[in-house]
Amino acid sequence: MPMMHHCSSSSSSSCVDSWNAGYGNPDEGEEDNQWEQWEQGSDEALAIPKLEPIDDDINLEDVSAAPLSQTPPNELLGGAPIKQKRPRGRPRKHPLTPIVNANKVTKGRSKTGCITCRKRKKKCDEAKPRCMNCEKNAVVCEGYHEKQVWKTERQRWENLPIITMQPIFHGVETAEDKIFWKHYVNHFSNVLTVEGEAKNAFKDIILQLANRHQGLMHSILAASSKHIDWDTPYGIKILQSNPTTSKEALQQRSEYHHDEGMKRMYAEMNQEMDKSNPEYKTVLAARYGQMMCLLLQTRAEGNPRGDHRVHLQAYKHLVQHSPPEDSNFLTFITEFFQYHIYADDLFWYPEKRTERLASEDWEPSAPIHPPRLLGVADGLFRHLSEITSIRNAIRVNMAGAVDPLVDYTSLYKAAEIDAAIREWTPRWPSGDSRDRVGLLYKQMLWVYLFRTIYPPSALPGRRSTIGSLPTAMFSSMPTNPHPRRASMAAAIGTATAGSPLMGAVNPFSRSTTKTTHSCPSTRQPSRTNSMHEGDLHATTTSASASASASESHSQQRPPSSPPPARRPAQDDKRITLAVDESLGLLESFKPSDPSQTLLLIPCLVIGTACFEPDQRYRIRAAVRAVRGYTGLKNCDRVLELLEEVWALMEQGDWVAVWDWQRVARRMGLDFPCT
Repeated sequence: MPMMHHCSSSSSSSCVDSWNAGYGNPDEGEEDNQWEQWEQGSDEALAIPKLEPIDDDINLEDVSAAPLSQTPPNELLGGAPIKQKRPRGRPRKHPLTPIVNANKVTKGRSKTGCITCRKRKKKCDEAKPRCMNCEKNAVVCEGYHEKQVWKTERQRWENLPIITMQPIFHGVETAEDKIFWKHYVNHFSNVLTVEGEAKNAFKDIILQLANRHQGLMHSILAASSKHIDWDTPYGIKILQSNPTTSKEALQQRSEYHHDEGMKRMYAEMNQEMDKSNPEYKTVLAARYGQMMCLLLQTRAEGNPRGDHRVHLQAYKHLVQHSPPEDSNFLTFITEFFQYHIYADDLFWYPEKRTERLASEDWEPSAPIHPPRLLGVADGLFRHLSEITSIRNAIRVNMAGAVDPLVDYTSLYKAAEIDAAIREWTPRWPSGDSRDRVGLLYKQMLWVYLFRTIYPPSALPGRRSTIGSLPTAMFSSMPTNPHPRRASMAAAIGTATAGSPLMGAVNPFSRSTTKTTHSCPSTRQPSRTNSMHEGDLHATTTSASASASASESHSQQRPPSSPPPARRPAQDDKRITLAVDESLGLLESFKPSDPSQTLLLIPCLVIGTACFEPDQRYRIRAAVRAVRGYTGLKNCDRVLELLEEVWALMEQGDWVAVWDWQRVARRMGLDFPCT
């Protein structure tokens, strides 16, 4: 055994020596020498082998985590670059070229190859007219797609087919038309009636008719455009919300609609149409609608030239010969036009030589139900026309120096009107704002009647027919009054108890007491029949007593009292009380109340009887409230007239104050006061 071991060991050593001697590669020796030289040259010392710890020598409990360092490695080394670790193994004789990490640009697939190669998903050499790849593979080449030139966005839009969007409503085509349409639907039609949205006839009836008649649509848009005030915040907001249009473009479009509507209406008037024609009803109703729009346009513009009367005359002529067949439409236009006819009677003047439109015995051809306005269906405005007739008769007597100014017939008729006004009561349900408007109209008519039958004396030295001031009121007059006032004060005596308007009953109470009067038909009124004739002696006595009393108390007059020229000779506490109560009713309506559209007539009539500065201030506020709600410029004409009448009050020209219709005519103001 020892022998074998020796042999094996000796043989192994001899094998090694023989391998090294006989089969060794001479290049390896050189490489080993180079390797040793490289190691020595790089490290300049022999490498010390690292002793790896045995697993049994490691105690995991003694191992702790290394502290985290907030300093970057480059800063720990003082900014010196980090030395690269020598790779393991022998270095290469010829080192590889360093690989640069660059993002590989992926080339997209070409789309210019032939159709066949693209279908087969093969590389195409794009030879023309047939690719060689298809020729080599014995495949039929289908050729190439036609080259497409891409167009710009603008070119694509220009090449799109053109379509024309037709207007959904006749005449509403441009941006300006849509502004007028929207204003009519949302604003203008609402201020023309007290009705709510669900019962607005200007939408339910007029707009439905305009959809079938283009001429009426033009008239509606024209009237709506005239109602917009472009200088107000509302008009400025419309312009800002529609930058594509301008004020000039809107005004031009407004004139276009007006001219187009008139042209179509005249063309239909010149065209004869039989009632059997299926379009007859529509054309006739549209003609009434266009007249209504023209009348509304005069109100919106505040036209002072009396153009509204032309449209009212045309309505009266047309309704007598060709009334509309639709009962609902007939009642609507009858109430609307008759309301304006009664209001026009306030400004009608005999010297104008125009036909008086209002009639005292007018009756509707059909019952007006339901009523939308006041004074027409209930018959209250019939008394307005009757009072105007009395005023016209007194005006004629004043011009002809007739004595007395107010004759027996006028007084008797005034008594009947007074009784009818007292009996009239509003028919609106409690809580409806039109119920208070009815009371205001009742008060207004009484003021109009009172001021009518008590005119100032235009003839110095004559005795006035009607006494209005009690004896006690003359004691406060100054010693040296105005000459005309002195003659009037000497002529006017105490109020008579037999006067039909001198009762103590409040004319505005809801009294149902009925007073009957019988007018003698066989006797002609004369001086002996006057109800004031028995007061002649009392008038003379009271006048002289008043003169002496005024001399004794002239020094005791309070300095705050207005000058005598500012108070009318017929100043009476009754008219002052009636005016104050009317102003209270006017102020009870909120600025946003729909009833504001009915308050312009009371503002005018009550304003002509406002003798105190405080009353004038309140009536100005009431007119401005109506103007703010309706936006109608005829409210400005009312204020112009009232300011002139009040200036005449300051001058003491009471004849002109009484005849304020003549003042309006002198100023050139003839407008619809509605």
